Amino acid sequence: MPLNELFAHIPPLPHFLTAGRDVFQPGDRHVERQAIGVFDLIVVSRGALHLGEAGADVRVGAGQAVILRPDRHHYPTGPCEEETHFYWLHFQILAPWTEWSGDAGAVPPAPQRSAELGYPGDFGHQYELRLPRYLTLPEPPDVYADIEGLLALSVRSDLAGGWQQQTLFHGLLQHLCGDARQRRADSAAVQLAERAAAWLKANYREPVTNARLREALHYHPIYVTRCMRAVFGRTPNEYVNDVRLEQAKLLLLTTDKTVADIASAVGFDDPAYFARRFAAAAGVSPSGYRKRFEARER
Repeated sequence: MPLNELFAHIPPLPHFLTAGRDVFQPGDRHVERQAIGVFDLIVVSRGALHLGEAGADVRVGAGQAVILRPDRHHYPTGPCEEETHFYWLHFQILAPWTEWSGDAGAVPPAPQRSAELGYPGDFGHQYELRLPRYLTLPEPPDVYADIEGLLALSVRSDLAGGWQQQTLFHGLLQHLCGDARQRRADSAAVQLAERAAAWLKANYREPVTNARLREALHYHPIYVTRCMRAVFGRTPNEYVNDVRLEQAKLLLLTTDKTVADIASAVGFDDPAYFARRFAAAAGVSPSGYRKRFEARER
């Protein structure tokens, strides 16, 4: 089984926990562990580590990185052949996440939650984070510098130092995502999926039909759907319904419109269908969602 991409919606942003550096001598092996409960990012700057996770074996050489999942068995597959220098970083993804190849037509598996952490709440509009689990670093010196900065801040215990650590960590994730993002951006399928997403956001109040998709994007709707599933994990109708539901949340919080009026305003013809979709996505009815935020008399 290959190591694919981690796929999550942000915010909340991944959260840095701790980091360190280590040196292995020839013959040393990485420790064997089971379900450690945190993501483990390993970055090798010299030599090579031989690691396995649930049947997927990788060689992580100088200028390469691997992310081990929090819920699987990790083990050494061989000793170091030479002196090996590497960094390790532990982090959490608080939002539901999954591992997905992103293959066209593939259906992403159900999202998981990091060990012992619940999903902390409604974050409004979210963005897709796709983080490769095994990669050659696009700019190794920049990545090493980011990690050294994290380590330098580890001696501080003040709030400003903690903020700086999280900022550096998010910059590190951008470096790790950069090469994969560029490869995706060069893809015609990705470009079409992003055009479709932009069009759907701009026209979410209108019905989404095959004829309108074809007219707006100049591609067959089946191909548009295939591209959107590969890039966003959703069909055009699923994507636009997510946009509509986010707009509905905003209207529930900022207006006194009835649920039926809000349903119509965001593009749902049937208030009952809107209520079912809203409850399935938010875990509460539209009226219940609004009541969560109503001021109560003391």
